[in-house]
Amino acid sequence: MLKQAIDWVAQLGPPRTPFVKSSSANGSPGPGKITQLAVIEDRADAALSRSQTVILAGAGHVHLYVAAHAAELVARGGRVVLVDPGEFWYSGLATGMLGGRYESAEDRVDAKALAEAHSAEFIRDRVEAVDTAARRLRLAGGAELTYDYLSLNVGSQVNADRIAGAADDPSVWAVKPISNLWKLREHLEARFRADETPRVAVVGGGPTGSEVAANMAALARLHRRKVQVVLLTPADRLIEQAPAGAARRLHRALIRSGVEIRTHVRVVLREGKSLIAEDGRHIPADLVVLATGLEAHPLVQTTGLPTRPKQGLRITATLHSIADERVFAGGDCAAMEGFDLPKLGVFGVRQAACLHANLLASLERKPLAEYRPQKRFLAILNLGEGTALATWGPFWWHGRSSMWLKDFIDRRFLENYRRLASPQSAKPER
Repeated sequence: MLKQAIDWVAQLGPPRTPFVKSSSANGSPGPGKITQLAVIEDRADAALSRSQTVILAGAGHVHLYVAAHAAELVARGGRVVLVDPGEFWYSGLATGMLGGRYESAEDRVDAKALAEAHSAEFIRDRVEAVDTAARRLRLAGGAELTYDYLSLNVGSQVNADRIAGAADDPSVWAVKPISNLWKLREHLEARFRADETPRVAVVGGGPTGSEVAANMAALARLHRRKVQVVLLTPADRLIEQAPAGAARRLHRALIRSGVEIRTHVRVVLREGKSLIAEDGRHIPADLVVLATGLEAHPLVQTTGLPTRPKQGLRITATLHSIADERVFAGGDCAAMEGFDLPKLGVFGVRQAACLHANLLASLERKPLAEYRPQKRFLAILNLGEGTALATWGPFWWHGRSSMWLKDFIDRRFLENYRRLASPQSAKPER
């Protein structure tokens, strides 16, 4: 399994293309058979592509790849515009950043520099609404943009409204956007310097909640402080989708790190300095971290296109809306027909090359490619003590080698895009 994981790492930046070309009925003319009409048609196609604008809404895993290869779209006459409010924060290093292993600068990529190094335009703003009938976007700053092709990669968020009283409470932190975890670390470190030891409750016993709990305990150890961290889940065990053996090992590792684990606890209310469970139990908590189920960004609802509740824009295997071939989507804001994919960055990374290829094909009016999700994927949880828990299908392993592999994968991914964001990386596309 370790060899398979290392082989998978070799695919990073750029990954091997996880899609297949759709069949084409176009024949190839023999030598000397290109007619004057064909030449005229080619020129008409080129003129058409020159007038087309491709807007990339959001700088997620998918659009990092597209932005890094935007010069290919521009070479076909397209105009590429990336719209995002800031930098790309990488989910792979996020909990390690919270735990003090990484600094914030190590977790970010300059999306503006990446786009502009490869002939794309960058607008520092946020898309607030989409009018697909008029092919128009409204930005948070008030500006409007028109598009010929739109791609959504705006990610997911935690719905704080699931817990009454949580949304407007400044002591409640959500794990998304990822920059929140850096702010949470700064907040905790300030309290440690003030010799405070806050009681912390992490709501959600999935991979993210488990990592967050482990790394908050690690941050406290780094500062030689003791913090009460309790991990709450309505399930009967942690990481329900993982092998049972992996869940048991995770449980033991968290207990050893000083994290208290409470199962069968469904939190419904934030009241004062307590969380109230559905059965009436009170859990004391000065700080609360919400790591419950992620939901697609609400922007997808503004499109008026078919969506899957909480999961995202319904897309075909060619990664465009089932109702609009000019609107593409990838990552956490997309729900692929026939699949129920977890909201994990690995799927966005694999979708990226296919979506880029289909934007190229759309500009040239060629057949689109189909994305095929992998059946198994490598997931590695940073446990904040120099070890990690890796799972791949039914297989799992825990130890320092898992942490080494995770660190290698994550650093290589980020270093590749930082290199591509350098002006020196730009190459003429053919």
